[in-house]
Amino acid sequence: MLAKTLQHTNKKGFTLVELLVVVAIVGILLSLILVMAGQAMQSAKNSTEASSLRQVLQSYVLASADQNGKFIEGYTNNTEETVYDLHGDLVPFPASARYVWRLLPYLDNAVDILYVNGQENVLSQTIESECFSYITSLFPSFGLNSEWMGGDFRTTASPALESKRLYAKYHSDVKTPANQLVFASAKAPTGTEDDPALSDCLGGSVAGLEEGFYEVTSPYDFQWSWNTVDGNHSYAPTMNSADHGYLSARHNGKVLTGQLDGSTSTLTIEQLSDMRKWAPRATTHDWNLTSLFP
Repeated sequence: MLAKTLQHTNKKGFTLVELLVVVAIVGILLSLILVMAGQAMQSAKNSTEASSLRQVLQSYVLASADQNGKFIEGYTNNTEETVYDLHGDLVPFPASARYVWRLLPYLDNAVDILYVNGQENVLSQTIESECFSYITSLFPSFGLNSEWMGGDFRTTASPALESKRLYAKYHSDVKTPANQLVFASAKAPTGTEDDPALSDCLGGSVAGLEEGFYEVTSPYDFQWSWNTVDGNHSYAPTMNSADHGYLSARHNGKVLTGQLDGSTSTLTIEQLSDMRKWAPRATTHDWNLTSLFP
């Protein structure tokens, strides 16, 4: 009996060090699981956005085919073109100038294709508002390369420059569709949510307004506000998308882009600093209009 008692008392439990090791291992495993879950969620979001962008590209090409190869105007002052919203109401300028309501008929008016992931909150919060058509024209997930694709009457398609045909007006104007940027993941400039006009219209702020925008702009003519490091351009995305053409590097530090051939890619801000991605007539990385104006 005494031997059994001694044998029982000699059994050892976990030491404090062993318990701490177990807790540390469990903590590491939980951290890895959380990281992997976060990566999986981000990957799913990226896939959803890429799928939507491919549909947008298809509708863009379909719209061109419907107009005998002519692209929809990037940003237009054509007041004779009538554009209607989901309720059948006429969309006034400047909402009608942007691409959204002119492209939606080729997407069967599925506006949620243009407002992906978190951006769909913008639709749900504004659909009953009198500002719906205006807001919807401003903040789609994808910005159009409007200056160089279809033309922008404020810049490349202005009366003074129209005769120069600086932009691609027809599908045949683009020689390398696989390299031609049409749409990219976009983000509104800092402070957009604080715009008094929007607040007055909506009666308050709307979550998600800053992440989408209707256009993306090239680095041409100092439109990008370069940060410099040791005298060189820094291509790191800043908090204000206006510093780099309203591009949004929300795909693991890269921008989702859609090309004219229907393909999608993820590119860095530095890769998108090449004018040959933007302008069909560009021949060099730092191309400008000097050669076109002797």
